[in-house]
Amino acid sequence: MCGVIGIVTRGNAAAQLYYGMTALQHRGQDAAGMLTLNGGPKMKKGLGHVDKIFSQHDIQELDGNIGIGHTRYPTASSNNKHEDAHPFLVSSTKRVGMIHNGNLTNYYALRELLKKRGVFLETENDVEMMSKIFAHEYEKKQDVFFAVERLMARVKGAYSVLTAIEDVGLVAFRDPNGIRPLMLGKNENGYCLASESIVFQQLGYERVRDLEAGEVILITKDLEVTNRIIKQKTAYPCMFEWVYFARPDSIIDDRAVYNARLQLGVQLAKIFEKEVDVVIPVPDTARTTALKFAETIGVKYREGLIKNRYSGRTFIMPDQKTREQAVSVKLNPIITVIKDKRVAVVDDSIVRGTTSKRIVMLLRNAGAKEVHFISACPPIKNPCFYGIDFPTDKELIAGARSVDEIREYMGADSLTYQSIEGVKTACKKTSMCMACLDGKYPLKIPMEQQEVMAAARAEARKC
Repeated sequence: MCGVIGIVTRGNAAAQLYYGMTALQHRGQDAAGMLTLNGGPKMKKGLGHVDKIFSQHDIQELDGNIGIGHTRYPTASSNNKHEDAHPFLVSSTKRVGMIHNGNLTNYYALRELLKKRGVFLETENDVEMMSKIFAHEYEKKQDVFFAVERLMARVKGAYSVLTAIEDVGLVAFRDPNGIRPLMLGKNENGYCLASESIVFQQLGYERVRDLEAGEVILITKDLEVTNRIIKQKTAYPCMFEWVYFARPDSIIDDRAVYNARLQLGVQLAKIFEKEVDVVIPVPDTARTTALKFAETIGVKYREGLIKNRYSGRTFIMPDQKTREQAVSVKLNPIITVIKDKRVAVVDDSIVRGTTSKRIVMLLRNAGAKEVHFISACPPIKNPCFYGIDFPTDKELIAGARSVDEIREYMGADSLTYQSIEGVKTACKKTSMCMACLDGKYPLKIPMEQQEVMAAARAEARKC
């Protein structure tokens, strides 16, 4: 669920990239990188947050009117090393820098094929593979649309890609199913492409539109724009963008995230059957849903859990041990809101269940008379192979447990899950990727890929 941004402007791109990357920091906290073109490419990347990697001197040195930036969120099947940070730079006829958000489902088969052809990869990062395939194909005809067409014929999976090409410009493309988000903005000085529209608001660009599934856009160094649909299938945007991942002030695939989360609250109110005294959210993502839920059922809304603003998103943490440690310092109850009350606590989702269990315990210890847990997302039963670090089905608490068994494990008085139809209604989408909920994967997942990712996640649990 990484964050990507690309800019072609009449001025210097680096400062805009920096602030755009900070707006996308929630999409990846482990590493970040930036590449700019001023004739030849200049690049810097590293581990950690954007503001810790780039200095004022770096922004001045990374001059050029074309650039790409990335905030990285590694899944358990990938490494969190400096060399895995994006961008990746490949030299052929032209030097090519590439970043992406997503995950390839045929990575291991492709790696073996490339190996047989004498192409060796230095990392296990799928962007290295994609950049080498793209550069090889681009070299043949000096045609970005031909190169993307050839790449799409080989790679399978979810991907939104930005590519900066020396002396050419910026290329953006989205996978044929449009699983990962990517959108275009413009102002009087140039163009911006990004994972979320919040970037446009913060940098002064007008949101133009989302890229279509399978679409390629080329923006030259002279600001000429050309686009083409290369390979399009049914669009399956990821439902988790609206439920959890995207910022509430963003618009994803023409649906405002804030409005979707309000509607999630309305849908939950239709199925909630308990009497409660107060509704509280698990900060921060569930606030919008909880507010509308409380309003709809006619119960007062209060902030009952205060978040340590310096703790990261526990879901995005790289391993289970780190997640559990983060939960212990992340939230603190407001006792006057909770004590002697029947509390409805709304969270965006329940993945492993460990965080939810600790929240119930916090509320009990703060004197709650009853604790009714509500999830804005339906039960997550299946792992994700498209770029979200959902564990194996054995680790997912809903993978092999009934709702009542989950409730008992959490120690709640009741547990209410959103319905799948409720999510569709809230997001105003007839087709979304909901494989983690219903097991219907838009793309077939090779058994080797499943086994390797499961092994990597098992290894991550030991850390």
